[in-house]
Order: sequence, then C-alpha cells, then structure tokens
Amino acid sequence: MNDDDTLVGLVISEVVRPERVREYEEWSAGISAAAMKATGFRMRQVIEPRNSKHLEYLIVLKFDSLEHMNHWHESEECRAWLSKGEELFEHRTEHDPGEGVELWYSRPDTAVGSPPFWKQVVIGTLAVYPSIILLRILTTPILGPLNLHPDVNLLISVVLLSCLLTWPLMPWLTRLLRPWLYR
Repeated sequence: MNDDDTLVGLVISEVVRPERVREYEEWSAGISAAAMKATGFRMRQVIEPRNSKHLEYLIVLKFDSLEHMNHWHESEECRAWLSKGEELFEHRTEHDPGEGVELWYSRPDTAVGSPPFWKQVVIGTLAVYPSIILLRILTTPILGPLNLHPDVNLLISVVLLSCLLTWPLMPWLTRLLRPWLYR
C-alpha cells in the first residue's frame, strides 16, 4: 500500500450496446484479468445495470498508488483491450475519483495523491465538530418533543451531517485550504 494506506481508484462508466452484452461481458472479464496482473492492482468492483433499457456498467479499479494506476492505464496491454472493446459501447467515460475520502476534496486539476493523513484528520475535524454542534442546536428543538429512540435521533443526525459534509462543507473547505492541503 502507499504511505497513507489508501487506494487509488479509477471509475469507468460503460454504456453497452444492447445487442453486444454477451460479447461485452466476455471482453470485460478479459480486460479485468489483465488488470489484475498489473503491479499494484488491489481490487475490481462491477455495478451492473439497474435498467434493462440503459445498460450502464460501472467498474471501479483500485490500485495501491497513482503511479501504478497510471502505469496500467497507459500500458500497451490496456490500450489494446480498450481498442478491442470500442464497438461494444454506446458511450464510455472514465473518472479518477482519487484516493480514500477524496470524494470530499476539491482537488487541483493536476493528478496528485491525497493530502497527508494528518491533514485529512485536521480538515475532517474542522468540518465535523462545528457541524455536529450546529446540528445539535438546530435539531434538538425539533426532535426532542418527538421522544424518538436515541438511535433514531443519531441516525437522523448522521444523515444530515453526511449531507452537509458532502455538499457544501468539504468542497468549500478544501477549496479554501487547497494551498495548504496539497503543498
């Protein structure tokens, strides 16, 4: 694993032509087997289509470092597999979501790894602690009279906190602190 014990992911969306699903599944198994042999490969996850009219497969490939992921992604073997599969898709996109909790970070446009672990802890604390205080102040007058089970109150608070962290707090905070995070 890399220094921060995090994995680097590549998310791929492939909308498959309906008449080519069987071929796509064979091709997908082949490219996945090739990726699994790549240095630093850690895992593959496939989310199959939910809608039979829109055959979108989501594939997540995880590697132990950005360098290893890029090495595989830029390799001749990967390019050859992608070339073989071109006619199977109606549409294909790739997105590098970053490492670990990078979902919460507004990253620079250049390919960089995660901020150091201790900086992630600091920014998480800066976002979570005030949010919990604010949620307690705002929800106690509303939830208190309902006499809900404490676990239900906690669940409501966690859902609200997750919403606040994912948008707008963490994107705003990481844009504000970007020079410090990615120094």
